[in-house]
Amino acid sequence: MLRVKSICKKRGITLKELANRMDVSPETVTRMLSSNGNPTLSTLESIANALDLNIYELFDDFNMDVHVKGYLEVNQEIHKVNNFKDLEQIYLNLKSTTPTN
Repeated sequence: MLRVKSICKKRGITLKELANRMDVSPETVTRMLSSNGNPTLSTLESIANALDLNIYELFDDFNMDVHVKGYLEVNQEIHKVNNFKDLEQIYLNLKSTTPTN
């Protein structure tokens, strides 16, 4: 579950200000963060950048000490994940290889 609203509240940032930082409408942010929202990697990156965070810090129960294990398929490539650092590295690799429009 995303914790964007609580991060904003803790920092004294309104969702309107977050929308401005992301260069989208407040309605778009509200839609992204609704219970029916399913933000893309690009959207998560935009939110994280606007809040000066890493993507994994946007999620509930963020704790680098939590042991995460499994496999993640991205673009038909399987990645082994043992911890949050692995997730971050996968994200950084994707970010550096994904062309921007």
